[in-house]
Amino acid sequence: MPEPAHTVRCAADAASIRINTRVYELQRQGIDIIVLSLGEAHFDLPLLPLDPLPHPQIYHYSHSRGIPELREAICKYYRDAFGVPVDPEQELLITAGSKAAIHFAMMATLEPGDEVIIPEPAWVSYREQARLCRAEPIMLPLATPVCEYARVVTTRTRLLVINNPNNPSGRVYTAGELQHLLDLARRHDFFILADEAYSDFTPADAFTSLGRLDPAREHAAICNSISKTFGLSGWRIGYVIARADLLEQILKINQHIITCAPTILQHYVAVHFQTLRDLTAPQIRAVLDKRRAVAGLLNSLNLTRLPGDATFYFFLGIAPGSLRSEAFCTRLLEEERISAVPGIGYGPSCDSFIRISIGAASLEKIEYALQRIRQLIDQSASRVPVRQMQHE
Repeated sequence: MPEPAHTVRCAADAASIRINTRVYELQRQGIDIIVLSLGEAHFDLPLLPLDPLPHPQIYHYSHSRGIPELREAICKYYRDAFGVPVDPEQELLITAGSKAAIHFAMMATLEPGDEVIIPEPAWVSYREQARLCRAEPIMLPLATPVCEYARVVTTRTRLLVINNPNNPSGRVYTAGELQHLLDLARRHDFFILADEAYSDFTPADAFTSLGRLDPAREHAAICNSISKTFGLSGWRIGYVIARADLLEQILKINQHIITCAPTILQHYVAVHFQTLRDLTAPQIRAVLDKRRAVAGLLNSLNLTRLPGDATFYFFLGIAPGSLRSEAFCTRLLEEERISAVPGIGYGPSCDSFIRISIGAASLEKIEYALQRIRQLIDQSASRVPVRQMQHE
């Protein structure tokens, strides 16, 4: 009997999605969960009018690059918000979520055997998407400074992936760090794939888009997400910005795998783009205010975290507890009914961390959950499980 492909069999599942799948199963059983594992912020969004959407075009295929009206709106947004000029006809493509945009960009830049540099903590899909392209992920351990990225560059280096702002830590790359990486890419002739999905979830003036430093996009490709910015995660609308010749190759992949992003959803966002921005902008600011409040709770409970002040995530240390991140999150969910994502999903050097998201739960529930996390750390630190002692 033939087996599935070795490349896919060897790929790990997405830790965050596995945890959330378990959450959905428990919720279907009527069990109340404090959800700190979702990669989204829940906004208060009304159902905006559907009448302005063009009928019957909304039922049919649309341009594989994305409908022109939405491309133009996104390009205006990138120019106004980040100072990055983008040609909507040749340099931007809309697809079914930024996850697909990232993978398609990898497919368009990587050959089998190429190396992809991925700094940890790294979003759970970068490494496996590189492997699915039959490339080799080169993971940079936690806290490796930007000035040391060059030590892993080889003649096989084809791509560096950066997440700015970072999921799970909330760290934002400085303009100086981005310029250093661009200079490195120019010297060694590789691409930088910048995942900027959380670009709006940053304190004022804290974020610099890679596109601003490489306006011709000779080495930069940028992915971003309508889903995150407008709180429409279930709609799966993302996009990639790249120079025209690279985008042509990504377009081919999009045509063969997606055809086009959902037409009705593209028209909805295009028609209501400014309204959605007006509705979500103050709610994004409220999320950042909430983040600062949660940071205060972490300090009061003596819970450590990686530095960062953007996004709606925290990467919490679970040392000196004896549990690894998978076991910690399993106990947290099954015993305390609190969901978080194991740090091991963000790279081999991250097993003494867990990711929490503050985007879906109330501050009161988050405070309760943090108290239980503190308690579990203390309990597991008081004695080392026999099984773990035998393993060590």
